[in-house]
Amino acid sequence: MGTNYYVHTPSCKDACEHCSASEQLHLGKSSMGWRFIFQAEPEWPREQAYSLWMERAKSGEIRDEYGDSATLDELLALIESKQDGQNHVTYVSPTWGRSNADFDCDGYDFCDSGFS
Repeated sequence: MGTNYYVHTPSCKDACEHCSASEQLHLGKSSMGWRFIFQAEPEWPREQAYSLWMERAKSGEIRDEYGDSATLDELLALIESKQDGQNHVTYVSPTWGRSNADFDCDGYDFCDSGFS
């Protein structure tokens, strides 16, 4: 069981009525027994993923998949509380092996492919 977190960016001030909705960007997932897995973009340099993720997280309101709001400080506290969980980067699945999309940046687990 896990919970996905998203940042909802404000709509463009010049948006028309058809594109005025905010954009929902995946921040990552908190799963029982695992470290938080951060969502990265494939084009992000891996050594800059944490700072780029922080920019994204600060770009709007953070909500989980159930619509509950969280501050960035609350999300970061949750992330820190899970740092002793199973590491995504070093985990080797008996079925799929190790994921090349999973990587470490600044001591945190990132994935630059889609997941939910």
